[in-house]
Amino acid sequence: MTVSLTNTSRRCLVFVLAHDVFCAANARCRCAPGARPVPASLTLAAGVTVDGLDEAVLVVPTVIRAIRDGALAANRGAS
Repeated sequence: MTVSLTNTSRRCLVFVLAHDVFCAANARCRCAPGARPVPASLTLAAGVTVDGLDEAVLVVPTVIRAIRDGALAANRGAS
C-alpha cells in the first residue's frame, strides 16, 4: 500500500525520515550510505502532493504531528 501526502499549509515542509523510525517501519534502510548513514528526507512545497510514498512515512512523529495540526493531508492508495 502506498500513501499520498499533500501539503495544505502555505509554507514548505521538510521531514527527516529518521533511520530508527522510518527505516525500521519500512523493513529496509533508505538512508544515504557512508561511514555514518544520513537519513532520507521528504520536502513538500506549499500545495504540492507527493504520491507513491511508503506507508512507513505515517509513523514518523513529525508527519503525525503535521497531519494532526492540519498542515498535511494523507491518503492511502493501492500500490
